[in-house]
Amino acid sequence: MSEIINENEQNTEEIGDEELLEYAESLKTAKLRNLYIISIFIVLAMLLIACLVFFFNIKTIEVRGVTLYGDEQIQIVGGVQSGQNLIRLDTDTVEKRLKDNLVYVEEAKVEQKFPSTLVITVTEAEKAVDIEENGAYYVVSSSGKMLERSNPKPTGNIPVITGFELKSTEPGQELESKDSLKTDILSELLQYISELHFKKVTYIDMKDRADIKILYDNRIEIKLGSSVDIENKLTGIKAVIDAQKPGYEGTIIYNSVDSGISAIAKEKGSVSEIDHGTAGDKNKDTEQNDAQDEQNNGEAQDNGTQDQWTDQGGDEQYPADNNTDGWTDNGQNGTDNGQTGTDTWTDDGTWQDNGEAQYWQGQGDAGWIPDGGGQAW
Repeated sequence: MSEIINENEQNTEEIGDEELLEYAESLKTAKLRNLYIISIFIVLAMLLIACLVFFFNIKTIEVRGVTLYGDEQIQIVGGVQSGQNLIRLDTDTVEKRLKDNLVYVEEAKVEQKFPSTLVITVTEAEKAVDIEENGAYYVVSSSGKMLERSNPKPTGNIPVITGFELKSTEPGQELESKDSLKTDILSELLQYISELHFKKVTYIDMKDRADIKILYDNRIEIKLGSSVDIENKLTGIKAVIDAQKPGYEGTIIYNSVDSGISAIAKEKGSVSEIDHGTAGDKNKDTEQNDAQDEQNNGEAQDNGTQDQWTDQGGDEQYPADNNTDGWTDNGQNGTDNGQTGTDTWTDDGTWQDNGEAQYWQGQGDAGWIPDGGGQAW
């Protein structure tokens, strides 16, 4: 019996030694594994430090899409330069700097091209409309961003908006009216004008948002009414305009959904309600001259004293007084009944006084330009 007990004790001692050996081995393996992991972290950290200090530095900066600013100006404002590290560069910050500080930068995208190139792509703002305010013009982009302020003249080839009532005139600010509804109305108007390809809108009168008027191609006045259902109104009005003969002048009125749209041809001598110096009839005018030159729509000049005459398109007699010549315009020539002989005048831009050899070659801002020192007629 005692032999059996001794044998069991011996087995127990042997089993205990094996477990201790296994435990020791596991501790050793764990230490080696931890040491290996730590070594990997150390190597990675060293590589990262090397990348931040020695590798992936900017050698090339490409600036794309810029016409209004120089490449160097883009880099300075964006805060980037050669030698900076691509990894550490915050591209979002660069983009924000460009949009906040350069008015004509609509969008900016900054991309890292490893190992050493930075690409800056700029989308420049486009002039969309002029806002007229107290005789000055404020340029606005298609996204509603103020671009320029207090210009003495409109930009040209873009619509002029009147009656908008600007809330802020600072470049870089979002377009906003003191009347918040006008802000929404103009945004919607411009959206559908673009989508429907109304490319020749000249003026938009928003003084009364219940009675919006549009001048199209300096020859068609559109009475839109209120801003309700703008898309359908403009769609119908464009169809009416497209159906008219080329050169049609007149007024198009949106009446209502039930009454539809009216197109009223312009009568001779009438003037558009939206008159900015370009609308009006060029063939019928009555002029009164009192010892000064009067100009008939840039076509001819009367330099007599106290003359009164009516231009009916080139086929009427012009009466003379005691001091000036009377002449008949038959569309091609005229007769001078004064004391300087017989003058000839043609519609091709040349006028000749045979009595005093005075020649008039072409037309300038102030009327016909003399060649040879003659007097205006």
